[in-house]
Amino acid sequence: MLSNRLVILSLAFVAAASLAMAAEGPYDPGADAWKDVQQAGSRAAAAHRNVLVVVGGNWCPWCRALDRLMTTDPAVKDALAAGFELVHVNYSKENKNAAVMERLGHPEKNGFPVLVVLSPRLEVLHTQPSDVLENGTKDKPGHDPAKVIAFLHEWAPAAS
Repeated sequence: MLSNRLVILSLAFVAAASLAMAAEGPYDPGADAWKDVQQAGSRAAAAHRNVLVVVGGNWCPWCRALDRLMTTDPAVKDALAAGFELVHVNYSKENKNAAVMERLGHPEKNGFPVLVVLSPRLEVLHTQPSDVLENGTKDKPGHDPAKVIAFLHEWAPAAS
C-alpha cells in the first residue's frame, strides 16, 4: 500500500515538473502582446530597425529551439540586433492572441514558430514559416544558423 502511494506521488511529481519545464520560455500567455509589439515598433523607429515578431509557444519544441539559437549563437544574435527589435507573441491553449493574429494577417496558419517582419509603423512586410530555416529532426528540433542569418539580412532595413 505504501509503495503504491510512493509510485503515485513520484508520478505526480514527474508530471508537475514536466509541465513546469514546458511552461518555461520566452512566450508569456499573460502578456499584452499588442502593447509589446507597439513598444518594439517605437524602439525600431528610433533605431532604424524593423520589428521581428516570433509567434509560438513554450509548448513547442521548435519554438524553444529557435529562441535558443537566437539567444546563444553569436552570429545570429548580432544579425538580429543589427536589424530588428524582437518580440515573442504567445499562441497557446491559454491565450491564442486572436486580435494580434488578426492584425498580423493570421500567421498562425503557417505553423509554429512563424516569423513576421514588421516595419517600425507595424506594417506587415513579410511572414516566414520557419520550416525552411530548419535543420533538425522531430527528435531534435533545430534551425540552420546560416539560413536564419540570411533571412535576417534579407529583411533588415537597408543601411542608410
